[in-house]
Amino acid sequence: MVEKMPRSTERILTTHAGSLPRPDALVRMMWDWLDKKPVDMTKLEKLVESAVFDSVKKQLEVGVDIVGDGEMSKVGFSNYVIQRYEGFGELAPDLIADDLAEVPSVGDPIFVTSEYGKHIVRPVVDAPIKLRNPDAIKSDIATLKAALNGRSPDLAFLTAVTPGQMLFNFPNRYYPSDEAYLEAVGEALRFEYLAIVDAGLNLQLDSPDLAMRGHFYYPGGGPEKMDKYIPMVIEALNHATRGIPADKMRLHLCWGNYPGPHHHDIELSEIINPILKVSAAFISFEAANPRHAHEWEVWAETKIPDGKALVPGVIDTLTNHVEHPRLVAQRLERFANIVGKENVIASTDCGFGTFVGWAGCDPKVVWLKLHSMVEGARIASEKLW
Repeated sequence: MVEKMPRSTERILTTHAGSLPRPDALVRMMWDWLDKKPVDMTKLEKLVESAVFDSVKKQLEVGVDIVGDGEMSKVGFSNYVIQRYEGFGELAPDLIADDLAEVPSVGDPIFVTSEYGKHIVRPVVDAPIKLRNPDAIKSDIATLKAALNGRSPDLAFLTAVTPGQMLFNFPNRYYPSDEAYLEAVGEALRFEYLAIVDAGLNLQLDSPDLAMRGHFYYPGGGPEKMDKYIPMVIEALNHATRGIPADKMRLHLCWGNYPGPHHHDIELSEIINPILKVSAAFISFEAANPRHAHEWEVWAETKIPDGKALVPGVIDTLTNHVEHPRLVAQRLERFANIVGKENVIASTDCGFGTFVGWAGCDPKVVWLKLHSMVEGARIASEKLW
């Protein structure tokens, strides 16, 4: 049995960034939970289990190598913590995005008037962050491993939020400093990190804040000074994941998985070097959408530490266009020429269901896109090997 996330030793492997479309019945029940309506938790658990089994089956049928549970049990990639931890108070004010502020006709339908937008819950932290439901991650692990049906857990992953993303999403109203907040939430989240890796699964650390804090902020504030922010949150993440093998972790960063103009996104070249100090061996990032597809050049110009592998997004998650496999192959070949073919794994820019009820493209198109990614990886492999 392999004891780490595999590398592309014989062909370009494939994966995705985490979330996948949830069934409508599951979405509605999760919205009811968020609305504090009565929910049959036994029924909810069965819906989650069924959704995970169906999702894993579809991933394997399409040909995805390193599969996930689709984040079926979570109300969102980051705000799932309100399901599992305590320490949260009243709702935080709405975030401001520099790009969307210039075009509210684009931003409002995404985050304000849509039903899923109304269910993106971000409370402040006004008490100690403590684990409330240790069984949640245990259930996620057991369900995914059962869905693998004997397949090695090294060929699967579960996602978890990072301390930095917590600081970004859930404003501090309790701890004396950002550093104290990061240390406390890191210790709380460490329970999930260790549980995932101890089960033999790979750990994906979701940290969009590493890029988003350059253009997203709360009222009364402004974009962070990223030259100070990123080293602080990377140090906190490395501490929270201490002792976990680097080859069992992948860091995911993005500029926000929403269909906005993104013309205020910070350049990758401005943030890449401090991010590369993360302990995780694998770096997952956006490389397919129109705003960031050109930044393969940045990776070519950067000294990438030995042992690091790249998990570039070669499929955009925000349109119904299905990328041609040849385009996917071209993208993968570029990265293979930069870091070596064994150090490239094909992925998606971000998740396909970042928050419950949210989807950047039609659920049926998701599987067409993943199939195209697998085909593109096959084409690239035939050329590279």
